[in-house]
Amino acid sequence: MPLQIVFHGINRSPAVETAVQKEVEGLKRFDNQLGPCKVTVTQEGHQTIGAFTVQVTLTASGHEVVVSRSNMDVMAAINEVFDVVRRSVKEEADKRRHH
Repeated sequence: MPLQIVFHGINRSPAVETAVQKEVEGLKRFDNQLGPCKVTVTQEGHQTIGAFTVQVTLTASGHEVVVSRSNMDVMAAINEVFDVVRRSVKEEADKRRHH
């Protein structure tokens, strides 16, 4: 599954990339046929001030899942967005298994 991580208004961060990669790897437990995944990390406003918005777009069980969350802490935003994505991926995989 190809993973693309895009940064807007923030410098590329190995820590953020690693956190995102771990989260995406974890999604494979629920659906081993995930499609392409794009994660966009944006810092609103001026560098060092402003909330971080993390948006995840991926295909799970043939359905596009798009979720975004904002937080003043980039790692918290990553955790929050992937909590929602994980539930969506799990629900789609459950639906597929029951049909």
